[in-house]
Formats: sequence, C-alpha cells, structure tokens
Amino acid sequence: MSSGCFDGDDALTGYDRWRRSRWEEMAGPEGKAGRIAYRLITEPGQEFPEVPGRWTSTGFSGSLTLTATRAEGVFVDDQAVDGAVELTSAGRLSFPDGRRGTIEELGGAHVLVVWDPAAPTLVGLRGIDAWPWDPAWTVEAEYRPADAGRLLEVTRLTSPSMRDSFPAPGDFVFELRGERHTLQAFGVGGDTLLITFTDGTSGKDTPGMGRWLILPRPKDATGTARIDFNRAVVPHHMFSPAFPCPLPPRENHLLLRIEAGERAPVFEENAAAGTVTGPAV
Repeated sequence: MSSGCFDGDDALTGYDRWRRSRWEEMAGPEGKAGRIAYRLITEPGQEFPEVPGRWTSTGFSGSLTLTATRAEGVFVDDQAVDGAVELTSAGRLSFPDGRRGTIEELGGAHVLVVWDPAAPTLVGLRGIDAWPWDPAWTVEAEYRPADAGRLLEVTRLTSPSMRDSFPAPGDFVFELRGERHTLQAFGVGGDTLLITFTDGTSGKDTPGMGRWLILPRPKDATGTARIDFNRAVVPHHMFSPAFPCPLPPRENHLLLRIEAGERAPVFEENAAAGTVTGPAV
C-alpha cells in the first residue's frame, strides 16, 4: 500500500513540522479561523452588521465603492475614509476593534471578507483532532492530465448554495488496499492542485462535506506524485462558516475508510457560537 521510502523518522519529523504549520495557518495571529463574514455586494448602498460603511458595486467588471464618515473609523491602505472611495482587490481595509477586510470575487460579484482577531472561532479553537501518523496511508499515484480546458461544476457552501466551475487539469490514479482509485484535481492557482474527496468516514468520523488534499502540480505533463492521506485536512468551512468551500464531485468518493489525516477542529465549549456570518452546512 505504500513505498518503503515514505517510512521512518524523517517522514514523521516532516509530518510534525507540517502539523505545526497547519495549526499556525488556522489558529495563529493571522489564523484563518478568524474569518467572520463573507458578504456578496450586489445592491447599491448595502450595509453589513460586522463593519461600518455603505457598499455599492456595479458588477465585478465595474466599480466597487465604499462610503463612510471619518467618525466611523474605516481605513483603506492606512488612509482614513471620509466620503466615497473606490476600492480594488488589492486594497487593505481596516475597521474598529482590529477587524480587517479584503475584497474577493465570486461568480462575477464583489465579496467583502472580514477577519476579526476576537472571533470566537479563532480564540476558542483548541486543537485539530487527527488520526495518528501512519506511513501506510502514503501512496504513489500516476498523474494523468485532462483535456485542455476541462472544467468541473461543483456546489459551493454559500447562503444560498451556488454552483461554480473550477479548472480541473488532471486526475490522480493509485492503488490502495488492493483497489484502483481515481481522484480528480482542481487547479487553485499557480502550481497548486486541490483534491476534495469523501470516503467511508465522511459524516461519521470526519465532516460530511469531505476533506481536502493540497498537492503541487507534477512538473512533468505525466508522471508520479506522492499522495499522503496523513495530510488530508478538514475544509476551512469547518473552522468558520464564512468560507464558501466547494463540495467534492461525486466522482471523488472513496468507498473505503481513510483513517488518516484530520478529523475535526476542537473548540472550547460554545466558542463557535458567535456572530460568524456565512453559509450554513
């Protein structure tokens, strides 16, 4: 089920380093678990409870304008806003109480994303439950590029949910426990590929919405790649519902139980019951 080259102390040490970096990503000073809002801006003069200001979009290809008074304490690129200012995706937004914002795009619409250093989902995060490391869950996979321009349509966990298309440049084919499996991979920018999958643990020991594997795109058009299920992660949506995570395509369901990788975030009791605004599971 695995190659001996994946066994031993070096692999375990690398896994421990990865676990520490994963914790920092989600729970550190800039931890992603601090996201509290994911707000589509679709109408003129919209207001949101998380931050001050009035937000007006003319569509993603058009302009996005923020209007606020100086007394509201809104800053764009460290400059106080007093009136109307046009925003770009590169702008750094600051609000009272240390909250910060960015502008993203989803389905042709502008989106306001808000992060809060005091978010219950961040300050109440106590751990990420995972199975013990086991080299048997690391496999060699064959990478098979797809036809140019292949897209896969998936459901995103927005409120209400929406369909979205992702580039799907290739598939990974491998053997695990005597059976042959194929997982389709999404392109998520640069040379990074994302596999979203479900397995026999989904909805029982792991999230029903599946888990993720994040892999580098193989340098060769075809070739082999290492898939380490010990590094399967729970989606960001499980840390904060203000992430519009994609659900796995039905083709990416594995019938066997993948008892490796992350199982679930662990929160202080009632820590996640804050004012997080985002899609419902």
